[in-house]
Amino acid sequence: MQDLLRYAIKEAEAQGASDCEAYAADIRESEVFIENSDLKQAKSQSSSSIGIRVLLNGSLGFYSVNRLVKDEIKHAVAMAIKVARVSPRDKYNSLPSKSKVNMLRGIYDKKSESFEASDAAKMAAEMLKSAKSYDKRVSIDSGSFAGNIMTHSLANSNGLYLTEKVSAFSWSIMGMAISGADVSSFDFQVGATHHVKDIDVQSTATEFAETVVNSLGPRKIESFRGEMLLTPSAVHELVEEVLSHSVNSDAVQKKSSYFANKLGKVVASNLLTVEDDATNTEALGASSFDREGVPHRRNVVVEKGMLKKFLYNTYTAKKGGVKSTGNASGSTGSPPSVSTTNVVIKQGRTSLDALISEMKSGIIISRFSGNVNPVNGDFSGVVKGGRLVKNGQVQHAVKEVMVAGNVFDALKRLSGVSKERKIIYDSILPHMRFDNISFTAG
Repeated sequence: MQDLLRYAIKEAEAQGASDCEAYAADIRESEVFIENSDLKQAKSQSSSSIGIRVLLNGSLGFYSVNRLVKDEIKHAVAMAIKVARVSPRDKYNSLPSKSKVNMLRGIYDKKSESFEASDAAKMAAEMLKSAKSYDKRVSIDSGSFAGNIMTHSLANSNGLYLTEKVSAFSWSIMGMAISGADVSSFDFQVGATHHVKDIDVQSTATEFAETVVNSLGPRKIESFRGEMLLTPSAVHELVEEVLSHSVNSDAVQKKSSYFANKLGKVVASNLLTVEDDATNTEALGASSFDREGVPHRRNVVVEKGMLKKFLYNTYTAKKGGVKSTGNASGSTGSPPSVSTTNVVIKQGRTSLDALISEMKSGIIISRFSGNVNPVNGDFSGVVKGGRLVKNGQVQHAVKEVMVAGNVFDALKRLSGVSKERKIIYDSILPHMRFDNISFTAG
């Protein structure tokens, strides 16, 4: 692959490009799907692709192909040059210089090489069995188990040549509990790891089954203002997207970030510390370098409630007069954009049980189903898998309850963060409790 990347760079320079980048990926994947409480389909597939980015006197051209052969690469280079010739000049277009990259350990498992579709099917079957055996009322609507190995390589005309192999396993399960005419809220649980030995479908299945069973027998309640305790899944749905958008330098520069003028200011309770950390090998967003070949690192974006940093790629960093934070993202199918890697919210000192015991009047939300505006933070939607808490005791599941508010206001009223955290693909999230939230009964 490195030889092909070098060929792409030389070909681009020969055709007149002032700068060139070639990014290639080879992916092998095995996946099994679950439907209606049964295994339905297993598949294995391989794919290769390369994206060519050229700069021509400040004008950008990009083209990608799905075959790693010289004739296709030569065609892709010619097309990228053609696009660049008709694109507007932009003085911020540039490629990063070569820099030292410390290659991560712990993101590739040699055992993944022998992991096949039959192994994925066994894991999916085990997940099904664990969920069904928890309680006969559990019904699985869908799910999946996937294992893949990705080799990604990058080269540019500044002398940068990098390659890395990453293994990843992920699984999910969705469904409900049914007891006669009583049907619980849907629940969706996931798990992920880089290593075969750490695959744990049983815990995911048990968490899913426990959540849907606890959602049976919901009762209507009166509208009130009180505490909202989000599970890691609900934090992912309600809070993470807003935070990720707000620290994205592209959103900041386009004036669509609520945090645009708040660097160095308090934006949340001092209980909140948020990191973007691709060097954390626990979650699936880990890798040694970003989409442009800039070394990944740990970026603290919010520390004890204070906004400390925005996330940049090479383009937005040059535009902002700062250095890239290693947050160029994307695939071989498009030029780099800006995105988070692993979003890590620092754990608190309080256990989940203690967070619940401290609640006077509130609702535990397993999932949030509704609308969240990442620009202004407004949210409204339906409580899923909600349970009422009174005086520190979980009472019962709730029925037809709406929750609404503003994420940025809620972050300032964050009153508790759990010790326990969960890996949700490329996020590591705790349970989070907020005060003075509006709940409206249906």
